[in-house]
Amino acid sequence: MLRLRWFDREPDDLSTPIDWRFAALIVATLFLNFPFWIVNSADLWMTGSLPLYAVQVGVVALLIAALFFAGPALAAQAAKRPLFGIVENSLGSIPAYSVRFCCVLFLLVWIAKLIVASELWPLHVIQPQGWSPIESGSIGIGIMGFLAFTGLQSVQTTARLALFINKLGAAILLAALIRVHHGWPAVLTASPVSTVYSEGLELWQGLSRLAFYLAPLAFLAGNFGYRSPGRKPVAMIALMGIAVPLGGTLLLVGIIGVATMESGLRRQGGEPNVAMALWSHAASSALPGRMMLAAITAFGTVRFGIRALVESASIRPLGARWTLVLLGCLAGAIVLVSADPYGPTLERSFELLTNLLAVLPAVLTADFVTRSWRVDGVRRFDWLGVSALLAGLATPLYVPNWIVGAGDDRWGSPWLLPSYGVAFLVCLSGRTVRRLSTSNENS
Repeated sequence: MLRLRWFDREPDDLSTPIDWRFAALIVATLFLNFPFWIVNSADLWMTGSLPLYAVQVGVVALLIAALFFAGPALAAQAAKRPLFGIVENSLGSIPAYSVRFCCVLFLLVWIAKLIVASELWPLHVIQPQGWSPIESGSIGIGIMGFLAFTGLQSVQTTARLALFINKLGAAILLAALIRVHHGWPAVLTASPVSTVYSEGLELWQGLSRLAFYLAPLAFLAGNFGYRSPGRKPVAMIALMGIAVPLGGTLLLVGIIGVATMESGLRRQGGEPNVAMALWSHAASSALPGRMMLAAITAFGTVRFGIRALVESASIRPLGARWTLVLLGCLAGAIVLVSADPYGPTLERSFELLTNLLAVLPAVLTADFVTRSWRVDGVRRFDWLGVSALLAGLATPLYVPNWIVGAGDDRWGSPWLLPSYGVAFLVCLSGRTVRRLSTSNENS
């Protein structure tokens, strides 16, 4: 029987190495949860044969792990410094404070949106006429308090909780797959879903949309590199915590979507996904219980976000009172998001924060490749790192739209990978030139 120690706090020395399996279990909750299956179910449609689709999702998963997690995590492991210590080395101490602030804002909004989205499904079935923002916010705050209490424990305890959530998520996916078994033969056809675009463009757009959602989270997960004893554990976290669960989840979600279309469970006008596979033609009395189980799969992801929020705000040196202040801000964010979850101002602000946290790993990765993390002291401003970051963020201003097919939108997911590439190349070339010039002066 699994026993949990609810008061198993983190040790005072946060540099204590941890088992890579604990970190992998915690990070895997980012993908084995119901909101991810619904929000990103259409990002990478199965437009070809099953073997080709398996290769595509595998490549996408490996690219996301390599681009947004590996560089920051390896730099943190090599320098034996936390993730934001690496940010200070790359950008300077003053820009690092701004990055911390942006991370806090991003996590406040992201966690609030995740909690609100998770509670809306069962609540809507229980009371179809709807809930007021105060009622919905109060329930969300209660859920947040429970998850904050259980999430701010030691890595070992959090990993055990994550293991339960991951098993529940895998069981729900398996149940959805079994429920649409009449549509399994359609999965084996050569082209299950037709598309007006080429497969290459579909793959590019799917990778861009997935990266736009996952890049900030993979970057924040890079802090586990600080507590990894070597490069091999970091590689195992990237493989078993990101690449394998992400690739497997995308593969199963894609198969379930195609099978749902041909199983007779698809509803007119609805998008075939895991929710339709689980709940279509189900008795109304059974829906609340099923939806609550699906909502519980988001608990592991929220715990990850709360831990990242604490690390981003440097809560430990400031004491428990500051933790309460931060959780109070999160409670207020939940109430605000409950009032208008998809407000244009909120969405635009969230998009800008996402762009920043998705391009930042490019600078850290370039610094790791050029070994620029080896510095004696932290500068107030590192103009080269800041310039590379700004160049990446400004990419939509000087790169033609037709390159990414973005239409009239000058920012957003289509621009994420080009922005990442520009920031990486600017930082890499700048660091290389500086190192060569310094070597010539010394010689």
